Amino acid sequence: MDQLPRPGFTKKQIYLLLTGLLLAQMIASIEGTVLATAAPTIAADLKGFDQLTWVFIAYLITSTVTTPLWGKLSDLLGRRRLYELSILTFMAGSALCSAATSMTMLVWFRALQGIGAGGIFTLTMTIMGDVLPPRERGKYQGFMMSVFAVSTVLGPLIGGLIVDNTTWRWIFYMNIPLGFAALALSRVTLNLPFLKRTHDIDYRGAVLLAVWVVAALLVMELGRGWGWTSARALVMMALALGAFALFVREEINASEPVIPPHLFRERIVTVSAVMMFATGAVMFGIAIYAPMFLQVVAGQRATRSGLLLVPMTIGMLIGSTTTGRIFTKSGKYKWYPVGGGVLQLIAVALLASMSRGTSTLLTSSYMLLFGVGAGMMFIVTLVGIQNRVDVRDLGSATSTNNFCRSLGNAFGTALFGSIFIARLDKELLTRLPEAGLSAKTLSQSPVQIQRIADPFVRNGVIDSFSHSLVAVFAIGIPLCLVGLAISFFMPEHPLRDSATVGLTEGDEPKPAITPMR
Repeated sequence: MDQLPRPGFTKKQIYLLLTGLLLAQMIASIEGTVLATAAPTIAADLKGFDQLTWVFIAYLITSTVTTPLWGKLSDLLGRRRLYELSILTFMAGSALCSAATSMTMLVWFRALQGIGAGGIFTLTMTIMGDVLPPRERGKYQGFMMSVFAVSTVLGPLIGGLIVDNTTWRWIFYMNIPLGFAALALSRVTLNLPFLKRTHDIDYRGAVLLAVWVVAALLVMELGRGWGWTSARALVMMALALGAFALFVREEINASEPVIPPHLFRERIVTVSAVMMFATGAVMFGIAIYAPMFLQVVAGQRATRSGLLLVPMTIGMLIGSTTTGRIFTKSGKYKWYPVGGGVLQLIAVALLASMSRGTSTLLTSSYMLLFGVGAGMMFIVTLVGIQNRVDVRDLGSATSTNNFCRSLGNAFGTALFGSIFIARLDKELLTRLPEAGLSAKTLSQSPVQIQRIADPFVRNGVIDSFSHSLVAVFAIGIPLCLVGLAISFFMPEHPLRDSATVGLTEGDEPKPAITPMR
């Protein structure tokens, strides 16, 4: 690879750069969940409850489908311009969302926001991979993952505070000054050298990627409502599979594929992709249904049950930062994903053993345990991949890792939701055959369920929820087993002491491996 000029980052510049990256990561992460508590207020104001789901789906789809595109384009065109473009795109989407006068407008503008968020998620982590050597990267990437986790959990709380005290439009207004601050820090600190090379952008691959991912996500998010065997669901499944097959063929033949197939010749990339998919699926399922267990089965208020996600977030913070600091010093990382997989498996098995008598403290400890395990996996897969791949593929490799986790999130939401609805219908029919209740007809809120006058009906409904939710958690066990089993195949390569862009003047580091073309 040709020599690049080294900018000689000082520690102060690194900290300033990290502050800007964390700020950008924070606003994109918060925006993914901030509407959870504000959505009813927004839907009422814009008179569009029937389109409420699309406000979330639009953001999920565009942020997921554009993730690998941002990564690949940054490899071809340079990090800084793509990173700043992603922030500007996110800010434009936020400004338009704040001015929306209908739910249709809001959905489209949320989609634009998601496009920017996809770039922010990928490029913040990729830039860290550019600037810091793998031996130093663990502790800093741990901070970034912690910000992502904390911001995701704080999103609903911030949304609730805003709608309770001012207009919901401030949910989007607040991104503008924060975005400008991130841009200013980028202008001051982000002076990355970039060697232009001839390239041929894979437009057909990008289109096919968008088609199969959008079709797959629509099936996973809406298939339960359509009916899995309905014509719409089957057509979308066929479209996703067909487009995926064409996408694979296109990527094999393309000169600059969006997701380079040669990346998967490296075992660490393939192993990490499977681990991230499985962990992402279980994590989202737990985040959705553990609070529901506390509300309906244990009778906790919504606010208190929502705080159940805090222990999981703290666990992710502990797992990622501690693991990052340890393997930064030792240079050894192979067994941390195995340990993380064991902790996740134990935590999910304990969640699957819960009953009406399980205390909030015990449930919180299970969530904390799962968070520690997930944090251990996330940090190792990211740093391990960035350490191994050629610098020309750093953006593609990082975005592929994030992409697999996002697909796992969507898959977990769909799988756990379908199993929950099917099991709840069965339990209600078995326990209360005369009541004529089903998941579709049950309209009481968790508080109202606890106040049902007839104790027989009340206990029947609560027991139905209890057994259904435990069954949902039990489905997470085989997924955890998949992640744990594959983690044993995680290879370990010496962590480089040099980075693509160094802290001081010096020679350009050699790639960890010879690129496979």
